[in-house]
Amino acid sequence: MELEPRGIIPPDDDPVLGRHPAVARVESALDAGKDEEALQLAEAALEAGEGDRLDLLYLAADALLALGRPHEAESRLRAVLAEDPSCPTSRCWLALALFRLCRFAESRVEVERSLEAERAPTDAHLVRGLLLEREGDLEGADECFALAHETDPDRFHLPIRMTRREFDREVRQAARRLPRQFRRHLERVPVIVQDIPAVELLRGGEGLDPEILGLFDGTSLPDTAEATDLRPNYIYLFQRNLERIARDREHLVEEIAITLQHELGHYLGLDEEEVDEMGLG
Repeated sequence: MELEPRGIIPPDDDPVLGRHPAVARVESALDAGKDEEALQLAEAALEAGEGDRLDLLYLAADALLALGRPHEAESRLRAVLAEDPSCPTSRCWLALALFRLCRFAESRVEVERSLEAERAPTDAHLVRGLLLEREGDLEGADECFALAHETDPDRFHLPIRMTRREFDREVRQAARRLPRQFRRHLERVPVIVQDIPAVELLRGGEGLDPEILGLFDGTSLPDTAEATDLRPNYIYLFQRNLERIARDREHLVEEIAITLQHELGHYLGLDEEEVDEMGLG
């Protein structure tokens, strides 16, 4: 289960959103998945003084979250809340931006303030669940995910859970299905399964999203010959993050294989486009 799209999803009846043509154009671009275009339209409208300023700041934050730029989203959302501190949806998505910046304590404060509102957004339960996972309260996290699902089952599905033994078995089977030329490389890189990314991993990689599905940590194969400070190589898979995005068990098995292959591609020194071209993502 994840926020879909990864940016803001305001309620249809949210009074903050107007229908000025400039605002409508931004919303249309977001609905079409054109996040970069939406951001450009919002910024242009803000500069020209068209439409409601808070609407446009809010939607610009939506696009920035979807584009993986939470620091910039934070500044837009704080600008909205400076003028409209009672907006629970903006506060919820500020909490999400802070979560993605690994500022978990600040995120917890903001999501709790969002949940105190009379019309708390359903998404706040999901953000709170993500934070509870990081605090080690896995049962509490699942209660939050279940509450989001019960409130809006069309947008939020329940995570597909496996035992660690079942998950490890699917990882091994995914490895066996790799073509031989890739499987022999995987024998050199240990695969470690964690529930969620450890704080040490997130701090070790600039800009890592706590919701990442997998990670290659180490020195890629092409860089090995020239590296002077070789570290052990590891591929990490994050079970609860993968379980959360899966629609059903078959989808989870597929995502385990895709993530394993993708991180192996990074060990081989392939960039994102090359990973896809080689069929490893």
